[in-house]
Amino acid sequence: MSISYWMGPTEDEAMQDEHAFIWRAIIKTIDIDLAGKRVLDAGCNRGGFLRLLNDRCGIAEGFGYDPAGGAIDDARRLADGRPVRFMVSNRVPSDWSGFDVAFSHEVLYLIEDIAGHAHEVFDTLAPGGVYYAVVGVHTASPMMVKWHQNNARALNLPPLYDLDDIVAAFVQVGFDASAARLAIDFMPAADQGHHGQGSLLDWLDYYNDHKPLLRFRRPPAAST
Repeated sequence: MSISYWMGPTEDEAMQDEHAFIWRAIIKTIDIDLAGKRVLDAGCNRGGFLRLLNDRCGIAEGFGYDPAGGAIDDARRLADGRPVRFMVSNRVPSDWSGFDVAFSHEVLYLIEDIAGHAHEVFDTLAPGGVYYAVVGVHTASPMMVKWHQNNARALNLPPLYDLDDIVAAFVQVGFDASAARLAIDFMPAADQGHHGQGSLLDWLDYYNDHKPLLRFRRPPAAST
């Protein structure tokens, strides 16, 4: 499994600040208590989401990976004694396992082999563990369809995925799948995103209707 495109650390730093309201929406939407949990962040960027989960939710440990070495250098520097660790990688490190919860935000559309990624996450989660994946770049997202058409070749992106096909790949691996709308509060109005298109109402529709939170739960271990 490989990731075909990833933003550089400079663009990622700006995007982290821009997307803090989405991280808060993720925390509001999920249906489990993160206190004391071991958490994986796929495509962790500069580690901001794991730092937020540590400070706000009291996770036991956080592990993040990202192929951008500069971003991982910053993530390690910014950890500031928190129980979080980071690795430069474009896939789940093979020796990471036993996670209670995993997250990704706008990572699935970058991955060439969704089924391979689903297998990796399934194997790294503990039985009963949950993977929450936010994805707004898909075939039913009007602005992102246009953005993908304009940028796929330059950014070497894989073909645009259908949400049902993503879900099917995870179900095939053995996950139970479900979905929810993100609990979006106020969206920053001055800059509606790094894609550089759309009106304020377009972006409100995008965040509320076209950017779902997918939940993939690994079944619990069978009782004996």
